Amino acid sequence: MMRIILALQLAVLLFFLFFFLGGPSPLSAQELKPPSSTPGLEPSGPTPVVESAADTSTSQVSAEMMEMVVTASRLDRPASQVPNSMTVLTAKEMENKQSGTVNGALQEVPGLDTVRAGGPGESTSLYMRGGGDGDTLVLMDGIPLNDPLSTSRAYDYLDGLPLNGVQRIEVLRGAQSVLYGSNAMAGVVNIITGEGAGPAGGSVLFEGGSYGTWREQASAQGGDARGYYALAASYFNTAGFPSAEKAFGNSLNNPFSDFSSLLRLGAAPASNVREELLVSYNQSRLNLDDGAGSGSLPMPVMDDANNWSDQKQVLVGSRTHWTLGDWEQVLTLSLGDNDRYYSDSADPLYPYSADSASRFDGQTGQITWQNNWRVEPGKTLVFGLQGYREWGDGSSLYSGIPSPSTQASQWAESAFLEVQASQDERFFLNGGARVDDYNTYGAHGTYQVGAAYFIPGLETKLKATYGTGFLAPSLYQLHAPPPTGNPGLQPETSAGYDFGLEQSLAGSALKVGATYFHNGFENLILYVGSYPTGRYQNSSSFQTRGVESFVDLKIAEVLTVRGSYTYTDVQTSIPASQPNSPLLQKPAHRAQLDLDYQAGPLEAEVSTSYVAQRADFDFWSFSPVTLGDYFRVNLRASYQVDSHVKVFARVDNLFNQFYEEIYGYGTPGLSGYVGTKVSF
Repeated sequence: MMRIILALQLAVLLFFLFFFLGGPSPLSAQELKPPSSTPGLEPSGPTPVVESAADTSTSQVSAEMMEMVVTASRLDRPASQVPNSMTVLTAKEMENKQSGTVNGALQEVPGLDTVRAGGPGESTSLYMRGGGDGDTLVLMDGIPLNDPLSTSRAYDYLDGLPLNGVQRIEVLRGAQSVLYGSNAMAGVVNIITGEGAGPAGGSVLFEGGSYGTWREQASAQGGDARGYYALAASYFNTAGFPSAEKAFGNSLNNPFSDFSSLLRLGAAPASNVREELLVSYNQSRLNLDDGAGSGSLPMPVMDDANNWSDQKQVLVGSRTHWTLGDWEQVLTLSLGDNDRYYSDSADPLYPYSADSASRFDGQTGQITWQNNWRVEPGKTLVFGLQGYREWGDGSSLYSGIPSPSTQASQWAESAFLEVQASQDERFFLNGGARVDDYNTYGAHGTYQVGAAYFIPGLETKLKATYGTGFLAPSLYQLHAPPPTGNPGLQPETSAGYDFGLEQSLAGSALKVGATYFHNGFENLILYVGSYPTGRYQNSSSFQTRGVESFVDLKIAEVLTVRGSYTYTDVQTSIPASQPNSPLLQKPAHRAQLDLDYQAGPLEAEVSTSYVAQRADFDFWSFSPVTLGDYFRVNLRASYQVDSHVKVFARVDNLFNQFYEEIYGYGTPGLSGYVGTKVSF
């Protein structure tokens, strides 16, 4: 069956390339639908998208002004009708905030914590609602990015992923395994790239600032009823600062450089057929330190000028939409490759340096046949089949002695179903189930339900969801050289619920919302024992609960105040004195307050954030530590000189606040950046 699907997809790809690169058009422009203005390779239609606030608190608005989202249901749906808690970051918002990378854009999302191990480009962990680093699935246009050879199949490269070419980011909180399978236990982050539309155009951007930092970007796009193209390229380079904290004697900067590119093509060879192609490429080079410092023991400096990480990521995806009346079929083929290479050489100046080299090269392939059947007005059935395979190999050499290499693969066949229904444009319901059959441990089922209701007169949105999720054992956990790997591992599982409300007041000048969540994670896969005799085992559990809230107030035509607060309580029997405790690096309190001023061509913002103290672990002294709380202030401003030229500047960490996201790793101090963007 999978070979048949693959053959069909390749045939469609060949036809698409012939058509887009100059083949004769079988239909006139009047017979074709225009390219969807809803970005992303998920199923979509020609529905307008409007800029949004951080949370989807809009209700009962006209169809022309409804913000459409795709991640919550795998097809276009007004955000106001989604029961799930989600945040939508638009391209305009991210540009105003001068975020730069996906990690920067996610900093202010309620219920989400990102922690970076040092300076730009360093490994970044993602914790949603107190879950683990591997519990959040990261997608690009609905295609998984997670690295199959990372310990928990996490995606740790958010700080090396630029926003150039990104139309919006949808952050969906709560278990989403029914629609997306493994790793979606705590939620999903979907990075949706932009489609080309209108006459040919583009832009170039230049930015420079502290730590010898330079960023250059270029993009071009265009399209009509017949097809579209969108191309984006970025280059980032910085001298950096010591990733191992300077307070412990480290002085060597850790430079980082990154090149990224995106290509999206779309064509409509017939009135009921649409083909889309995505190609993403990223290559980076990063200088690493040999660890993090300890204030409790006399310790050598962890600098290492010879320790480098080289990484390449390639993603290719194709999606075909075929509509037959009320039935739409969507056929997707994707292939991802993550190649990491680490090298070091012995040097007497750096006590922990050594002649070593290691490579981890992992691939993922996925085929999805999705069907969207609009049974009747207000009722839609989404069902499909999916084939997934991941494979890779890892090898290492230390002081001339090779370690046992790892070559492994696993695959799964899945079926999913979700029903979406509405009544009187006030009550919205969805429910679904999924079965995943893995060759390594067998079948596993998940399910979810959700409902949203608008109270007549008040237009208060009440919402609630309940769902289950799972995290399949990674290739490393299953097949690492003995005794580390454990082929008998079973998947981690989760069950969680949330409920809350959203309210617009004063003619939508004031929007408020709050959500309570509770999650339980079972059958955790943990490294049990001491290195090198320890082994991955299914062990223990933990729970998280908390509150996410937001407020959006337009004080005047030119001034807006936005705020959010997240409380997260992690409960576990594994104390913070253990290095595998779920308590580590997760603050109980996180708050954000932004004042945004926009008047004509001028836009300015004061952004403040507070992060409470949290537990962490010192791997040098092998003891628990507590990271202090911190308060950080950033300033941003931009000015639109004319229709083509925009200048911008920002100051990060205005008061030069010392803080740590991970114990012993440095963070940027007071820093400034300026740049310009030219559109044509």
